Amino acid sequence: MEFRNIASTEAHFLDKDTQEVMSKYQPVFMEYSILAEYNALRDQSKILQDVYVMPSSKDPLHWFGLIFLRSGCYAGAVFRFNIFIGKNFPQTDIPNIVFAPPIFHPKVDPVSGYMETRSSFGKWQVGVHHVWHLLLYIKKSLLVIDNRDSVNQVAADLFTHDRSEFQTRATECIMECKERLNDSNQYSSDPHYLRFSPYNPNIHGTFRKAVLANAKSSGSTSAGKSLSWVKPGSLQPCSSQD
Repeated sequence: MEFRNIASTEAHFLDKDTQEVMSKYQPVFMEYSILAEYNALRDQSKILQDVYVMPSSKDPLHWFGLIFLRSGCYAGAVFRFNIFIGKNFPQTDIPNIVFAPPIFHPKVDPVSGYMETRSSFGKWQVGVHHVWHLLLYIKKSLLVIDNRDSVNQVAADLFTHDRSEFQTRATECIMECKERLNDSNQYSSDPHYLRFSPYNPNIHGTFRKAVLANAKSSGSTSAGKSLSWVKPGSLQPCSSQD
């Protein structure tokens, strides 16, 4: 029997011994469900491209996340976020999404960084909703902005009435988040925290050479032109500087 069916069984239909067993092994059932959720992400790798998550080594109910944006108002952004899952998962409310630092977006509280999800998910349904749906929601919300049910009214109003100013604020947000990518916080000591390290030729050099060689062999570059990882204003890796 699947865990969601066991977990959804009403208590008054269970005898005392069964209730005691379920109570005793609830942490095991919960961790199994979390593992199943994480494994399910592999089946959604295409639609979740550029989104990365890793459960904390100290708490399986806390996931670290990073998202890279290639288009839209937040093109070029790298945003950190956290997902906090309820202790009774999967019999729980919608897991909380928290951006750290908070980003300038109609759906994200400018102080706490919490992202509004209720308008899209309603009540969290076991077997219907999954954590990967939350990741897809984050990605779509950043690529196609919906300012209904906003929690940042300033961002919502600017997006509706002054798109130029909204873009200015969004760009400032992108720059601030990049500058703070390696800031220390209460979670950064966790071994599973997603970190960025400076370029090391002994580690990254081999991969860099392989990428450049592939770019040359595919004819994507012209002879005599120097290459950069990504030309400013372009999304093409190893693009020409001029």
